[in-house]
Amino acid sequence: MKFSYKSLITAVLFSVLLFSCSRQKKDIVILTDQEAVASYVELFNSSQNEYRAIIEYQSNPSKAFDNPVENMPDIILGPWLKNEKLRKNFLSLDYLFNDKRLNTKDFYKQLLELGNIKGHQYLLPVSFNLPLVLFSQKNNSLMPDDFMLSIDQIKQLGQDYNKQNKKGVFTAMGFSPRWDSDFIYTVSKLFNTNYAENTSLFSYNSDAMNKTIEYIKDWSINTNTSTDAEDDFKFKYLYNPSYKLITTERCLFCYTKSNELFSLSNDRLQNIDFRWIHYNDRIAVQDKINYIGIYRKSKNRDAAQAFILWLLKDENQKLMLNRQEKMNLTNKAFGIAGGFSSLKSVNEKYFPLHYPILYGHLPTAENLLPPNILPSNWEEIKKRAILPYLTEMTSNEDTSNVVSLEIRTKELLKQIY
Repeated sequence: MKFSYKSLITAVLFSVLLFSCSRQKKDIVILTDQEAVASYVELFNSSQNEYRAIIEYQSNPSKAFDNPVENMPDIILGPWLKNEKLRKNFLSLDYLFNDKRLNTKDFYKQLLELGNIKGHQYLLPVSFNLPLVLFSQKNNSLMPDDFMLSIDQIKQLGQDYNKQNKKGVFTAMGFSPRWDSDFIYTVSKLFNTNYAENTSLFSYNSDAMNKTIEYIKDWSINTNTSTDAEDDFKFKYLYNPSYKLITTERCLFCYTKSNELFSLSNDRLQNIDFRWIHYNDRIAVQDKINYIGIYRKSKNRDAAQAFILWLLKDENQKLMLNRQEKMNLTNKAFGIAGGFSSLKSVNEKYFPLHYPILYGHLPTAENLLPPNILPSNWEEIKKRAILPYLTEMTSNEDTSNVVSLEIRTKELLKQIY
């Protein structure tokens, strides 16, 4: 029998209704956008009798602070919690490290530092994801590295793979950076565009942005002859899921992210391989990093602390991974809360057992390039302003009529606020 996270969440939310009128002193409410946390809550509640965790689901947990109510959640687990407006709502967790119940060495240093504000640890990382390129195992011999590929290597390998007929029409195209606008965005991060929260919504390095645009345009023209040729090839051939596209041998690479790839069944992962995308040995961590924190006005701090300590234990995350596999979920999330664990040991010891394709491919701490602190509505900003701008600037030879990012941002500000 197969289950889904929706059915699991329905059961857990039903328990919220049962308990809402009789909430005890040692009950805690956990607000999250991660469906997998429903399973973790059940594990936690069955592991001890002192505390009881109840889950509440919200697509963007950061919105909980827009209109605070009396019965605020005790714990928030999700992305976009680190910006200046929201972080004041969290309790400092320094004491968990001071009394050695948590050890900084267990976490990825860059991710832990991102939750540290002015010398105090308000948020703890839970999970993260990375960008990658997929390819068929048939083409393993073409890869110069067993672990990562630089954007320059992807460009060159793609060019070498290109095939054209007598009419100059592509019958195979290694890769186009314009097939997915998020790839261009990833390149911009690797070039240190440094998107960051700012009083005017966000800031960025315009020189690095321009470098990105010129790099992508040069790639399209000098590697794939033109943006029209790339678009024509995409229209003709690239209509299947990425894991199928590379096995047809029409293209060498497809771009995706770890949470999308490793959510696939092992059957679909057969005959494919991947490499992390890097530039100067840095892999750009996806912006949507999940953090956990305790609401500063929580009346159940002991219980909230108990859950966080339980969640961030190596052996308990092993149980979470095992339970997820045994439940045979129809919409299985990747790893811990939809990503790699923030605990290095969990990724090293347990992930390859559940995701065999990860053998020899685990990310190393020194390669991670985390994002800066970003606004809580960053996904909307990125979707409505940044990605369209990057797409238009890299798709047109004459960019004089392309609306600037500054104007797009100003218009978006009016709509959002």
